Amino acid sequence: HPRRPGMTDPKARLVDMDSEGIDVAVLFGAGLAGTLPALDDPRLAAALATARNTWLAEYCAADPKRIKGTAALAQQDVHASVRELARTVKELGFVGASLFPNVKGRHLGDPFYFPLYEAAERLNVPICVHMFLGRYGSDAVGTDRVDKFFYSHLFGHPFEQMIALSVIIGEGVLDRFPKLRFVFLESGCGWLPYWFERMDEHYEVLGVQLPALKTEPSKLLERGQLYFSCESEEKELAHVLDAIGEDWIVFASDYSHFDSRWPGASEPIVNHGALGDATKRKILNDNARRLYPLD
Repeated sequence: HPRRPGMTDPKARLVDMDSEGIDVAVLFGAGLAGTLPALDDPRLAAALATARNTWLAEYCAADPKRIKGTAALAQQDVHASVRELARTVKELGFVGASLFPNVKGRHLGDPFYFPLYEAAERLNVPICVHMFLGRYGSDAVGTDRVDKFFYSHLFGHPFEQMIALSVIIGEGVLDRFPKLRFVFLESGCGWLPYWFERMDEHYEVLGVQLPALKTEPSKLLERGQLYFSCESEEKELAHVLDAIGEDWIVFASDYSHFDSRWPGASEPIVNHGALGDATKRKILNDNARRLYPLD
């Protein structure tokens, strides 16, 4: 999987997209993009981010209507990140900013990131939350206790996403930036009903500790600022849609990862017996078009 020619050759990727019936793909860079926020030298990180984003724009130029980039940023330097996000959106046509949920222990509800959130809101692009593991990026919660990738991959992704969602909600980020959208990627969606129920319960008994949070966390979903990618074969998908609504879940192919389903990435959703056609269309098309500025 990871060695599919389409990972470096956009023409080969377009052939793969055609074979899957994918009209538009939004790209998230691994490798170099995943190391940037963890580097000790912020100037080096910023220079590498610029180089990586320029390379990705050249890749997307093979068919800019169908292949869309997201910006890798030197997250440890928020002002460099603001400048680079503006460049990638205005000059390169990118449609989002990729952020780690945890860089050297700083969470995404921290006011440190507010200038970047203000820029993303102004540019009308979402913040795409995605954790990198192992030698890439920052330490995901719990991974310092284990020495097998099985474990760090198993809990590094969803636990960090749960934390990120909690602090973004709890620190009032959605009120402060009412047009800003977040998407939480590559951790599945089965945890959402449980986590929103737990957050609502904590708001009821401990909400006084969060003066910036004015309403039950689950009520914030209705604003259309929070999106989540699903794994196409998740057994709990229908339950999640029933619990949190069907307007906030988006499909991700994970092309072409060691654990991605390829070919047939969207097949489990297309053939899902418990979902109606309108629901399938939302997950596979409509929700992503609302999340990203694709047109």
